[in-house]
Amino acid sequence: MRHINIILKKLNSGSTRSVIIKKNILGSIFIKGLSILTSLLLVPVTLNLLDKEKYGIWITLYTVVTWFNMMDIGLGNGFRNKFAEALAMEDKSSAQKFIETIYSSTIIISIGFFSVYSLMHPFLNWNSLLNIPKDFDENLSTIVWVVFGLFSLQLILKNITTILLSIQKTALSNALILIGNILSLIVIWIFGITEKANLQTISFAFMVMPLIVYTFATIILFSKKIIPVVPNTIKFHKEYFRSMMSLGIKFFFIQITTIVMFSSGNFIIAQLYGPSDVTPYNISYRLFASTLSIFTILIAPFWTAYTEAITKRDFEWIKRVLKNLNKMWILFATGILFILLLSPWIFRIWLGDNLQIPLNLSASFAIYALLLSWSGMFSQFLNGVGKIKIQLYISIFQCLTNIPLAILLAKNLGIGISGVILATNLNLLFAAVILPIQVYKITNIKASGIWNK
Repeated sequence: MRHINIILKKLNSGSTRSVIIKKNILGSIFIKGLSILTSLLLVPVTLNLLDKEKYGIWITLYTVVTWFNMMDIGLGNGFRNKFAEALAMEDKSSAQKFIETIYSSTIIISIGFFSVYSLMHPFLNWNSLLNIPKDFDENLSTIVWVVFGLFSLQLILKNITTILLSIQKTALSNALILIGNILSLIVIWIFGITEKANLQTISFAFMVMPLIVYTFATIILFSKKIIPVVPNTIKFHKEYFRSMMSLGIKFFFIQITTIVMFSSGNFIIAQLYGPSDVTPYNISYRLFASTLSIFTILIAPFWTAYTEAITKRDFEWIKRVLKNLNKMWILFATGILFILLLSPWIFRIWLGDNLQIPLNLSASFAIYALLLSWSGMFSQFLNGVGKIKIQLYISIFQCLTNIPLAILLAKNLGIGISGVILATNLNLLFAAVILPIQVYKITNIKASGIWNK
């Protein structure tokens, strides 16, 4: 009992902003831990129900779908900053209009996106695009059309997670993702035991379960007034849209370049080597991305907190937080190296003898996790304070060079699938060096010109 009291006292010490962050981190550790476990369980379950080729097709298709997350043209991130600023200034009228505008905007975008895709759909040969054999036994064209339709609905309903992040309820936002993953796992397991598991039913489970969660969460959270500002209606406010877009358009271009850079690997491998080779690449990615999620738990609640702190000019708090996060990164890096050493044993326990993952591929993803976590620590601050022009330029450079470099390393130089992630790692070095310099200049009020934009 004494130890519990000490923990509670520590948890509730510090400024209101710090207490909220610590509670979010603690809640997210538990929730995200379960979410990671569920995500990892989905791999062997899905891999056992589908063959290696179909699993590779699904992962590649899902990757293509996630590219279209950028269809909100940066509104989500623009909303997150502007909504948080309005709440920090206690301007609830503006906050309400921001919520009304984000919903009305994403409805318009989703309808437009799915309408355009439906017109293009008859002319797209997905078997050719994903390098799938002609004797493939499922109607991939229909599957893709349904998946894109469900994704369009997700684009609207997942606004609830962005709102929760904006009011510093990161743990609750993560909980919605966890529930969606658990429901997907249960439905996929049911399809398995009823012998109805195929690419179509598994795609359905992955896309529909989050929709159900987001729908009920939206109804409950607004009706219980857990969200501090409830919209009166779904109305488009032009001036608030412009306000979100003034910052959101920069996030949009960063999103485009980031998606091309981080999500093109599966597509490149499918084209160069076939869908089967996507499977070891993606599974190795999942292991180290799961560990990366742990560090993301630590830094995610700070985005909105940085927005509030910079609005109130609290530079001392910002410096103290960044110093502590640097110490945490050193511990995280040590853990990544330890996981790399254990990775052959982890894969054997996780997947059995179904699949062999090359050690050089795991090492490449370990470096990826180290670089991305390091630069992410600083980009989270820059995102929160809206100083993202340098990130934009870096992202454009990475987008232009990553795919040609990946093909050069993987195919022309004969490195194989490890060359794809090696190309990404080389590009990540730019952000890892430049972003800490920009953060230092801003926090010490020495930033000018491009460094302060």
